[in-house]
Amino acid sequence: MYRRILYSICLKLQYPGGPTGTIKGAYPGFERGMDMKDTKKNTLKITAALYVLMFVYAVFTTMTGTQLLILVREFGLDLAEGGIFAVIINTGCIGGIVLSAFFIDRFDSRRLVLLSYFLLGLLLIAIKFSGSYYSFLILLLWIGVSMKFLDASLNASISRLNTANSGFYMNLLHCSFGIGAFAGPLFTTVLMENGTAWRDTYFYLGIVCIVTGLVYYAVQKGYATEPVTDCGGKEKSGGGHVICLRVFCLMGILLFYCGHQMGINSWMPAYMQETLHLPPAASNLSVSAFWVGLIVSRLVSAVLTRYTSEERILKAGLLAGTVFLAVGVMSRLPAATVIGVTGAGLFSGACIPLVLTIGYSAFPSALGKISTLLFLCIAGGAVIFPWLMGISSRSFGLFGAMMLDTLCLAAAAAAALILLSKTKIK
Repeated sequence: MYRRILYSICLKLQYPGGPTGTIKGAYPGFERGMDMKDTKKNTLKITAALYVLMFVYAVFTTMTGTQLLILVREFGLDLAEGGIFAVIINTGCIGGIVLSAFFIDRFDSRRLVLLSYFLLGLLLIAIKFSGSYYSFLILLLWIGVSMKFLDASLNASISRLNTANSGFYMNLLHCSFGIGAFAGPLFTTVLMENGTAWRDTYFYLGIVCIVTGLVYYAVQKGYATEPVTDCGGKEKSGGGHVICLRVFCLMGILLFYCGHQMGINSWMPAYMQETLHLPPAASNLSVSAFWVGLIVSRLVSAVLTRYTSEERILKAGLLAGTVFLAVGVMSRLPAATVIGVTGAGLFSGACIPLVLTIGYSAFPSALGKISTLLFLCIAGGAVIFPWLMGISSRSFGLFGAMMLDTLCLAAAAAAALILLSKTKIK
């Protein structure tokens, strides 16, 4: 009894004032009389469920690239216009990021995850019934809004549920995304090779979203953490100047890296089929190989951060990834290209979580500002460069598009070198 009272006093001191300072908001499930062992067990259940949601959402992110040639033929487009699908999705993503900046710190992240995840599932189901090109684009736009809002809500939920070791759990969250993105081409290829129409692949994924969303609702009901807007009297998203060379370098890295990553998703299957003359299944597996490398990269970097700085890992990975990708693409050989793409994923795949870690650590009093800037660059790079690759493919063929993808990764490496030169390495 006395331990419970003392513990409540400590929590009050740590989370003073308002609903965010209550025991209920700080530790899910504690208000029901559970001890800390039970609370931790329930937190792990919620965390695992969030990883499943991230996995399912990530499956969609590589589906449109896998189906690019099918979509182009379906809607009577020129191949150079195929980048429109990635552009529309990521334009929606920008809207989702802007919306999340207003909602994340004001509402229960449990409800935001559920709302955006169920909306994503319903929009995917609606694709089956979209009869025209423009209705398909409108659905993709709103899918972009919902998926990036979901992404921000998932990251916030993981951070709030696991405050003691958030970096470790955040890395696992991004690994879940990588596994889902790896599964996307496999999911699409298996279904379509067994006679499934391309619209039905989205319908089935939407059903999976609804089912897993209901499971998550049942798991977290009554235990989800409340949004934290105040901690120790300091606003996490409040003051603090973030406009400096360091931030511009971080923004540049994400802008160019995400252009490269989305370029692989959107254009690599078409390049492998049209230029290197591989069958669709083999071409789609090249994207899966990229994501296998990315998953391994994020797991390894989580370990390496114990021994060296994030800046060093970031610089070395981007430089090595650029070399692998350049050699693979310029070889114009199928096997070498797959090896190069896999190497790019393996060495540079941890770029996003590393940059987010660097940014959050450098500006702890301005997390809202730095988060918005970085996520806008993630979406911006994914909008701009697939479109430019489409234009490049019209003048220089798909090989030109892949060379532009390589230049994007090289530019990210250059920005990392500038960042490293201005940073004191620990």
